Amino acid sequence: MNAPAEFTPSMALSDTRRREALPELSHPTAEQTRASFLEQMLHDAVRDDGGRATATFKGYQLTSAYQPIFGLVHRRPVGYEALLRATDASGAAVSPLQVFASAETTEGIVHLDRTCRILHTQNYRPLAAPDRWLFLNINPRVVVEGSLYGPFFAELLTRSALRPSQVVVEILENEITDEGLLADAVSYYKDLGCLVAIDDFGAGHSNFDRILRLAPDMVKLDRGLMQHARHNPAARRMLPGLVTLLHEAGCLVVMEGIEDEAEALLAIEADADFAQGFFFARPAAAELLTHASASAFATLNDTARARLHDRAARHAAALQPCIDAFRQCAGNLAAGDEITAASAALFTAADVLRCYVLDGNGIQVGSNAVAPTADTTPQPRFAPLCETAGCDWSGRSYFRRAVSEPGTVQVTRPYFSVTDAAMNITLSMAIEQNGALLVVCCDIRHPLHGA
Repeated sequence: MNAPAEFTPSMALSDTRRREALPELSHPTAEQTRASFLEQMLHDAVRDDGGRATATFKGYQLTSAYQPIFGLVHRRPVGYEALLRATDASGAAVSPLQVFASAETTEGIVHLDRTCRILHTQNYRPLAAPDRWLFLNINPRVVVEGSLYGPFFAELLTRSALRPSQVVVEILENEITDEGLLADAVSYYKDLGCLVAIDDFGAGHSNFDRILRLAPDMVKLDRGLMQHARHNPAARRMLPGLVTLLHEAGCLVVMEGIEDEAEALLAIEADADFAQGFFFARPAAAELLTHASASAFATLNDTARARLHDRAARHAAALQPCIDAFRQCAGNLAAGDEITAASAALFTAADVLRCYVLDGNGIQVGSNAVAPTADTTPQPRFAPLCETAGCDWSGRSYFRRAVSEPGTVQVTRPYFSVTDAAMNITLSMAIEQNGALLVVCCDIRHPLHGA
């Protein structure tokens, strides 16, 4: 790779030279190396304290801890996130936020951030392996303004004997407002050979537009999404869809902040790739780490499978009376009954909302037949959606699947219905009436009673 042009503070951050604005990733010249920040820190600040690298900043004692990130299908750590651990003069633990707040200036933040990365790469040696990643956080201010303080990162990786492909750079993108510099930072780390992870996605101003433009290798979902999913059924339904969208954008997905079995099971059910949190392992010094075993993951996956099977069985049992009554309804229609009479028995089944008929092109024939006991009173806000006679449902899976297998009842997954702006399940079956192909449909409330 050709080294980027050197940056001087007098250069303006124009669009035409943004790619020269991040020389911390450039390969330093011999002269720069002799007097580099890294050399100075290794000589002046970083100490070997009984085999562990430590440093001092503003009276705080600094060192590293690591938390495993587990592959949920691999059942083992695929990497470790490096975390700052600090104590004050009395030996009391202080938070990394407090330490960074003491930096006060951009120069101080760059100094502290780079010191942390030196510590983390040195203390990582007991864990380093070709099939494991080191996850390194880089302060957002450093991502944007670290370029003013000379090259650093490539030299750090060279000295630590880490290949760039073994390093995942974590960026808190929602704290960076300069879109151009953020995109260039991501490009530089990727061009160097590192992987890039967007951290805390779902918090602040995170959005999919940035994911598509930045094309990170990984996305770490903010813990708040897991908390919502745990307590909110709508959020729980959305979580697998969010993971699917990120997968379709080309990103691996990390669920962080997993604190107990219930959250671990949600991560598995959402099809996340990786998980991190106290449930699996607490952060510790490299030589002191303990974590969940492969057998513990086997037990967890057994529980997930049992839950899925139980949920599917309860859903099928609750749905079966509706399916039986719907099959009878379709037979009545095929025999020539009009829809209200054909649906009478169907409308006695719990959770049935409406029945309607589509022609062979997916166009609805007439209005809905509504179950007398169903609470389908339209909300005034959605009044424009209520009348569905003549609607074109040909793009819906329940129509396409029915016409491909006439005479067989089709059952959709739960979905958000445009008819009443609520979650529904639809049963459908293609029949023949007087020589014409029709598709009979029945909407059922979700979740079903008893499921």
